[in-house]
Amino acid sequence: MAVGHAWAGSFQVGPVSATLSADQRVAALTVRNTGADAATIQLQVMAWSQAGGKDVFAPADDILATPPIFTVPAGGSQVIRVGSRRAPDAQKERTYRLFLREVPPAPRAGFQGLHVVLEISLPVFVQPAAAIAAGLHWRATRIDAGHLKITADNAGTEHAHLSRFVLSTEGGKRLPMSDKPVYILSGSNHEWVVDAAVAEGDHLKLAMDADNQALQTDLAVSGP
Repeated sequence: MAVGHAWAGSFQVGPVSATLSADQRVAALTVRNTGADAATIQLQVMAWSQAGGKDVFAPADDILATPPIFTVPAGGSQVIRVGSRRAPDAQKERTYRLFLREVPPAPRAGFQGLHVVLEISLPVFVQPAAAIAAGLHWRATRIDAGHLKITADNAGTEHAHLSRFVLSTEGGKRLPMSDKPVYILSGSNHEWVVDAAVAEGDHLKLAMDADNQALQTDLAVSGP
């Protein structure tokens, strides 16, 4: 079927994450409708974990997001609140995702086309009373003559938010590693496959931003 027009919703949320603790049980975020029409938005919170480098979501009833559904007029805004129904864990961070989904409106009179609804997902963290920190361990493994695998294991008690990756050889040649931002939750790992011809025993340098702080690590390439 040919579609003559597409109509997309448009809204923004800030801040882009929420952090809860024993001292701050509720966080406030603001939804702004930047579109030309009113937007009805529904909230859902899911427990967030990772397995095999993939995000896994499950229903969560210990985090409350209100109002659960609301309408924001064109150019208007709405404050939403996210709160924890139970006390933080003793020593480990809990992680969730807040999904904001536009509810499709009734079709306009005479409109023939596709309405694209918008969905935004934001991280929600519940910090324990104990001090926590990410604990990243890095590995570089040669896959074959033209490919390299970089692995980061987070053995700490807090998530790591990484971005702006720059991978280079000992001589300064930059290798084509993706610089897409990633979260690595506590007890999880993430892998990058890099198109690069390296040999076992080569030394590499990996620079990045880790939670808005510059971080660099040296890697020795191991065999498969």
